Amino acid sequence: MWKINKTTILIALSTLGLMSCSAQQIGADMQEGQHTTSAIGQVVNLDQGWTVDTQQSFYTTTQGSRILPYRWYLNLEQKNSQTLFRDNDHIARLKYLPSKKNRWNPDGLAVGFTKDIDKESQQAWMGFNCSTCHTTQIRYKDIEMRIDGGPTMGDFETFNRELVSAMSETYKNSQKFDRFASRVLDPGYTPNQKAKLRDALLQQTEVLAKRNQINHPTPDQPRYGYGRVDAIGAIFNQILAEFSGAPNNGRASDAPVSYPFLWGTHQSNVVQWPGFAPNGPLSVGALIRNGGEVLGVYGQLYIPDNPAIKRYKSSLAVKNLGQLEQWVAELRSPQWPAQYLPAIDPILAAKGEIHYQQYCSNCHQVIKREDEGKPYNAVLTPLAEVKTDPQELQNMLATRPAGKFEGRKELVIAGDVIPAETSGLDPLVNAVVGALLDQPINAIIAAVKEFEGGAAAATANDGQSEKYESRLVELLQKYGAMRKELKLADQSETQSIEDNPLAVYKARPLNGIWATAPYLHNGSVPNLYEILLPQAQRSVTFHLGSREFDPSKVGFISTPDLAEGKAFKFDTRLVGNSNEGHEYGTELSKAEKLELLEYMKSL
Repeated sequence: MWKINKTTILIALSTLGLMSCSAQQIGADMQEGQHTTSAIGQVVNLDQGWTVDTQQSFYTTTQGSRILPYRWYLNLEQKNSQTLFRDNDHIARLKYLPSKKNRWNPDGLAVGFTKDIDKESQQAWMGFNCSTCHTTQIRYKDIEMRIDGGPTMGDFETFNRELVSAMSETYKNSQKFDRFASRVLDPGYTPNQKAKLRDALLQQTEVLAKRNQINHPTPDQPRYGYGRVDAIGAIFNQILAEFSGAPNNGRASDAPVSYPFLWGTHQSNVVQWPGFAPNGPLSVGALIRNGGEVLGVYGQLYIPDNPAIKRYKSSLAVKNLGQLEQWVAELRSPQWPAQYLPAIDPILAAKGEIHYQQYCSNCHQVIKREDEGKPYNAVLTPLAEVKTDPQELQNMLATRPAGKFEGRKELVIAGDVIPAETSGLDPLVNAVVGALLDQPINAIIAAVKEFEGGAAAATANDGQSEKYESRLVELLQKYGAMRKELKLADQSETQSIEDNPLAVYKARPLNGIWATAPYLHNGSVPNLYEILLPQAQRSVTFHLGSREFDPSKVGFISTPDLAEGKAFKFDTRLVGNSNEGHEYGTELSKAEKLELLEYMKSL
């Protein structure tokens, strides 16, 4: 049993301000219409319950993601140009959000592009945090509105492909490499240092290229496009192919989904579109969920060959994960901004509320804005009932060799033993828990940060440091029990996914739904109006990439012509892209559908 010194715990809790029971944001509250501090251009904030300090810290706090060395990223050129890869116009074309330099972000990285320091080597890395994928902007006429916690429009797949292409070309092109070396290395560098840099560049390029190849093994695999990613597929591949030391154990990540919005995430009993991950007890579930997310976006993990070793070295910034989750807990949904968008018609909305109660509220409960900080239980709708695209569930439950995870316990120190053939769920939990056990003090701090504030744990101690050890073990065991209630059996090759009663998709409250297009879990319906149409009347194809908002249909304008970047043509006939299912309220008349739509704007 590992030992944790009581004094160290108390000092850590006090230092982090955990002797009070609720999160305290610093700085002045953001005002509706206030200019977004770091934004380039005319971008305004909406009132979402954050301060400016919280917003900017959320954009820049590392969670342990490491894509490439920091100085490399600052100085890498694009493949076919001497323009830097990080150039704001290039980032904007990829639909991420460029930022100005400020005290939180001295190098002016895009939203969610962070600097992480390896404490042992002091190597600085560029990586992503949760805001990369969960921050967006909506434009109406000449005003852009920043939506914190909203689904990014970023093209994750193209970013990765172009990054590898730029690194590869820098390695192969001597003039490009000379410019790169002169920027990255200190003045007066030696030929030997330059040669080592070139070797390191090749090595990291191969690491990232291999990752792309595992996730996208064939050229005919449908592209993700803007605003989607197969996060579960990428995470499972990292766990079972990369970290397990079995590079041939990957599967195509071909079940891309829209990024879920973050408000209400902390308060829900379960998370993820398939609802497989409990949030509790305390923040342990959230910590495991966030740790898994880091591993999916270039977090580093080293699993020992000896299964008797319970601690896994990793790059997870565990304390920061607790802080990021605390900020998410304070985030509120964006309300329809009447000063920028056409005002909601109260008479139509009142009629629409009646339709909502009849057709929507059984799954999508209504939560008043003043109650958004309270916990709620999400509704898990069976796939056989909702009939939406099954690809994510099929991939999630598909089995493959467990590799290093075979024979290890799901929770490292407890839980079911992982068999020789497994889905990625139990190995994922094992990987994150092993990383948490390597940072037990930080894990305890992060787990109790929101719910106990540290005070209960600290003052209740009877002088035995073992109490802290057993507390983390107790929380992990409770988490395991909660997982069992949600756990789906691994899918057999002969069983239909629709026949699995535990194959579900999560239905959540629709607060702020107006700001989160496109819709359905895989982003296959361009606007809210089409959600109310039968599948046969929904768009078979549409274009993504425009930030211009359509307040009448509640979604983005679909156009093949963009001022910046290239529009992505979404084809609902491709694997993982189906717009079938969720046919509720489709029998309403057009007038009644518009009434319902008006009400949903008000949520």
